[in-house]
Amino acid sequence: MRMRKVMAAALTGLALIGLAGTASASPSADVVWPPKDVTPVHKTKAELEKQAAGFTARQQKTFPRIFAGARNVSPGNWGGEAEGLFDDMQYMTNWTTFDVRGQGSTVFMQVNAPGFFKDSPKQLCERDKCTGEAGDHRGGVTVFTKDEVHGITVAWNFRRNGEVVWAQSWTPGTEAQLAAVASDRAYTFTR
Repeated sequence: MRMRKVMAAALTGLALIGLAGTASASPSADVVWPPKDVTPVHKTKAELEKQAAGFTARQQKTFPRIFAGARNVSPGNWGGEAEGLFDDMQYMTNWTTFDVRGQGSTVFMQVNAPGFFKDSPKQLCERDKCTGEAGDHRGGVTVFTKDEVHGITVAWNFRRNGEVVWAQSWTPGTEAQLAAVASDRAYTFTR
């Protein structure tokens, strides 16, 4: 019950502060990127496979709460350039499909190891169309981008340890949910 209240408060806060643009200061203005003293993380194939299994379990557990009533949550295989490919990687990706009120949805995620993602929030906004941002509960910042041509919304969570986790969707109005996914510290290279 407490987790639901925390999740609801976080989503409401992101919706009101980050997405409505009512914050008086830009959280990304305070983000030094890349952070100082970033320690790159290199894991073995076995370590990455174990971590991928944990990411999948997390998606199956949290997506029905984050995406209010999501059913048939079906995470794809994690990997890099291809599903299940874990060769000295510094990032992992996957596709997760699910239904919400009979409507099919897909979320694509990428979890980047500390120091792998080089663009700062400012550089990201110079490259892509930024639509908002909000600080997260652990000193990071989530930046939202939108690709109008393809209808893609992305939440990019920049973390103080140099990790960047992002989640994207083609479903309109999912910014707060994508931010909740991207800022979830269960998705990390540092464990």
